Amino acid sequence: MQQLSNLDASFLSLESSRSPMHIGCILTFEAPATGEMTFERFSRHIESRLPSSPIFRRRLSRIPLDLDLPYWVEDKHFKLANHLRYVQLPSKNTAGHLETLVNHFFSQPLDASLPLWQIMFVEHADSSRFTALLKFHHAAVDGVSGEKILSGLLSPSAESTHPLQDNWQAEYPSVTLMLSNRLRSLSNSPKALAGFALRITESFKRSYSLRQRDQQQQPPSFFNSPSTPFNGLVEPTRQIRSARLPMAKLVAIKKACPGSTLNDVVLTVCSGALRQHLMQLGQLPSTPLVAMVPVSKRNGTESHQGNMISAMLVSLATQVDTPLERFHAVQQNALKAKEYNREIAMEKVIAGLPSWSSSWVIKAYTRLRLARILKPVFNLIITNVPGSRTPLYFDGAPLVGMEGMAPIVDGMGLTLVVTSYMDTLNIAVTSTETTAKAMPDLIRAMDQALEELYDSVMFTQVTNDKMAACA
Repeated sequence: MQQLSNLDASFLSLESSRSPMHIGCILTFEAPATGEMTFERFSRHIESRLPSSPIFRRRLSRIPLDLDLPYWVEDKHFKLANHLRYVQLPSKNTAGHLETLVNHFFSQPLDASLPLWQIMFVEHADSSRFTALLKFHHAAVDGVSGEKILSGLLSPSAESTHPLQDNWQAEYPSVTLMLSNRLRSLSNSPKALAGFALRITESFKRSYSLRQRDQQQQPPSFFNSPSTPFNGLVEPTRQIRSARLPMAKLVAIKKACPGSTLNDVVLTVCSGALRQHLMQLGQLPSTPLVAMVPVSKRNGTESHQGNMISAMLVSLATQVDTPLERFHAVQQNALKAKEYNREIAMEKVIAGLPSWSSSWVIKAYTRLRLARILKPVFNLIITNVPGSRTPLYFDGAPLVGMEGMAPIVDGMGLTLVVTSYMDTLNIAVTSTETTAKAMPDLIRAMDQALEELYDSVMFTQVTNDKMAACA
């Protein structure tokens, strides 16, 4: 039995019929060399990998009247069949049917009475490929822990893997025990509140000190972002689109600019694409867009369960005209954001909040649709989860494509999930049905933004080399 953190529970509070709060991925495989990948074989492999993560067989257990944060408990009624789905695509217009299926799958919330995950096996008409759609509730998984779950299902070997040793046991949670835990926590409330007050006071002091020290280059503040077409109320239907970019060009840009990171390059490509897209719509704000970039706080020793992330706000410099200048601006903005993130550690402030307070505030924001009257908390989320540079297999079936998805909520109707696999970097766009009408233009803008940045960086490098040779 494990209690959720405030951060984990916040994703439960954010959920509504219009905002299912799961993260997920779309995995495309070629058929294995050893026989056909049937739904039965697919199911057997999933069953053999269940011990790789506790998430698979844990469900939520709530405290009566929501007096305290929920618990994860081992589900005594667990049945794998409740979490697996099977669909066969028709022989005609396979791509169109798959797109519709993907959008519908990720639009549906998970059943809160079961462990919060689901996998769909999609059989292609010619059996040369199959697709797996996976979704896990964000209360249970963040980007990095989600990648660890995938590594438990996949293998670096083309050989079939042996079943893992399974020592799982069902659990019979005691409401009395959970309530007694709550009573003990209430007895410690004065001390906890005093500690919280001290932490938040120190955070405000550090924030003020940092902003006074560097008034020319300050990171953005929450609820202070410009309005864009994707910062209104969201619809219940999800749309997923993806840009596939060559990793070689991204790495070349990074190598040509000492001190930069691959994440700086990706953020700049996203910035350039968003700038171009909004200019085409005639709706580019005069002030720069703000991205929330999740930062993992894991050290590698934690269990898969739950979230260990911090929110870093980065100005995307969308007001800067030229790609190279925009790249340098984004790089500096990211460095400044990292400094603030280290000093202020917002996730520690959230962890110290009374359990009821964050829940009430988040539920009020969602149910009262406050996004209609408040400025955006930030404009969009850009989350980067590095993947494998070597081939991966599902019971001998080669993985050939991977796309991610993440939730959107009122006021933040656009999320970019960056994943890498082999020689390709994928930027998956999660949006609503209305916003998605313009998404093909944004996807094309991703390719153009990369080409423009690459050409600008390479031209500058060649020019500098020639000047150095003449010196």
